[in-house]
Amino acid sequence: MRFSRRSFFRVSGMAAGSALTGSLIQARGLEAWRMGLRQPPAPDGGQIILDSNENPIGPGQTVLNALRSALGPDGSWPGRYPGSYEDPLAEAVAHKLGVQPENILVGCGSTQILVTATQVYTSKDRPLVGSMPTYEECAGYAAVIGSPVKAVPLDAGCRMDLEHTLHAAQGAGLVFFCNPNNPSATMVTAEQTKDFVRRLLKRSPQTRVLVDEAYIDYVTQPGHESMVSLALDDPRVVVARTFSKIYGMAGLRVGYAVAHADTIKEMAAWHAGNTISGLSFAAAIAAIGQDASYLETERARNRKVRDFAADFFTRAGCDVTESQTNFLFVNVGMPVGQFQAACRARGVLVGRPFPPLWSHSRISLGTMEEMQQATRILTEVLRSRDSHPDYRN
Repeated sequence: MRFSRRSFFRVSGMAAGSALTGSLIQARGLEAWRMGLRQPPAPDGGQIILDSNENPIGPGQTVLNALRSALGPDGSWPGRYPGSYEDPLAEAVAHKLGVQPENILVGCGSTQILVTATQVYTSKDRPLVGSMPTYEECAGYAAVIGSPVKAVPLDAGCRMDLEHTLHAAQGAGLVFFCNPNNPSATMVTAEQTKDFVRRLLKRSPQTRVLVDEAYIDYVTQPGHESMVSLALDDPRVVVARTFSKIYGMAGLRVGYAVAHADTIKEMAAWHAGNTISGLSFAAAIAAIGQDASYLETERARNRKVRDFAADFFTRAGCDVTESQTNFLFVNVGMPVGQFQAACRARGVLVGRPFPPLWSHSRISLGTMEEMQQATRILTEVLRSRDSHPDYRN
């Protein structure tokens, strides 16, 4: 079953050669496809794709080389059923993080981790608690299985409201803690997170906390840190990570959970196995083995583009949240559905509406060249807004 991401509450053969350019692997434009286009927009189709938070650079040459090698001269590997790649991939991830393999659960993107945690830790009597808006996968699946959802609005700075979340989470089965948060691009500090978790678990000892760190590799805030150490120490905390973002592998669907060994066993009992393809396994192993400078270079590239785009919107009179991700959350001063349509008409694809913030647009960061071109087009859209009588201040 495919679960839609349209609303927080509503459920709604690759060949070697030119196809392995990275465009299918990074899966750019999925958002526009799901919003009604008949097929994903082509990267060279004249559109600027800023809607789905993918890495515009793709997975890098190391991963592409591994995929070409995995295909082999006759393509025989993809023609065979995959072996059980979860265990060797878990071992590789564990080695990279300095943990034990029993602390890792591999999944088909971090989406599978989120779905499994929701299945295991929520029920009709144990609600899911999360921010509004946030990434909707947990809430969407909770609706499918009949678990109540308690949504806590973001604070005035579009950050998670920790005090109200703490109150809402009393007796909850699972708290979804997306940090940095999608779509708001903001984050709470490591110290704030640790304090929140400590207070929550003291007041509600049976509650679990799922920390989604999909965007943590893009964070440039001083003093930030992963909650992996917290998850290893406390079986009530789970960290979800993905290869979809900074590694540029959204189309290959590889993610994992990091948690106490007892928690991994608990989740594994409900976790569908054999979900990692041979090609995904080869790509993930190659990505893990890359030199640390790969992440540093990509983080610096993203920050440069992020600063450029944020400066543009600020000078255009738009409020921009303090992004720690590879996208911006911008108050464009008009209904976001109309802004999205106006951008699409001019060849720029931006993110969907995220109620209840109806004037905020999530804009993914492309390459510097793409953003320079996009800002010239967005200038036209914002000028049309300024001349509209309904949008004047």
